[in-house]
Amino acid sequence: MTLPKWALAIGAVTGGAMVLLSALWTDDEPLEAGSPVAAIVNGQPIPVADVEIALEAMARDSRNALPEDSSQRALDRLIDEELLFQRAIDLDLPRNASTVRRTIVMTMIDLAQSNADLTPDDDDLRALFENNPEFFAAENRYRIRWESAASPEASRARPSAHPPDRMLTATDLRRYLGGSLTASVLPLRAGEQIGPVENGGRYHWLSVIEFSAAGQPEFETHRDRVEALWQERAAEAALEAYIAELRREADIRIQPFSGE
Repeated sequence: MTLPKWALAIGAVTGGAMVLLSALWTDDEPLEAGSPVAAIVNGQPIPVADVEIALEAMARDSRNALPEDSSQRALDRLIDEELLFQRAIDLDLPRNASTVRRTIVMTMIDLAQSNADLTPDDDDLRALFENNPEFFAAENRYRIRWESAASPEASRARPSAHPPDRMLTATDLRRYLGGSLTASVLPLRAGEQIGPVENGGRYHWLSVIEFSAAGQPEFETHRDRVEALWQERAAEAALEAYIAELRREADIRIQPFSGE
């Protein structure tokens, strides 16, 4: 009978771990079989549990049974990683190499935020929804006509960038009109117009042909977005609290900036 891969992995882990433990020792003191430590590298222990995790990963990636020396291979890889890590510390790479430093900082941010409670109750979400309507409100929609001329008295023409003849949100209009002209349109309603408005060295006339007011947002419609916002803020608060605690425990002395 052919054993499934998970069984092979377990066999490799249990059998291999005992083999490597019986064979490994340091110059100063032997490592006894059954010890939770698989190896000691410059005083830094490598736990047997780490070897087992490495073996499990090797088993998942392999289509065949692991060879007999898999335990030793896994341990050798961990020893190599430990030696490289120790040398990086000796070279002060976490401080001097910007990419390493950035990776470590991002890891610490993830660690700090992992402690945040990201399971809000219904009352928390509804309070956030009610207190931040700007995040969830729908936009008004407009269908407009836009004309432009070189001067207030010159003949008007439809600009090539004229928006399509359909209902558009303010976000859509900004792609065609730009921020300034869109701001001129937003207070208008159906049948109203404005102009001439000077912008970019030309004069513009804007008319709202059709207008549709945004409906009142409903909590259930936006529940997923509300929860995502709540979790984002909870993670930010956890990070701020973590850094505040580090600052309280640290000895920080700051030189005043020139002129302050």
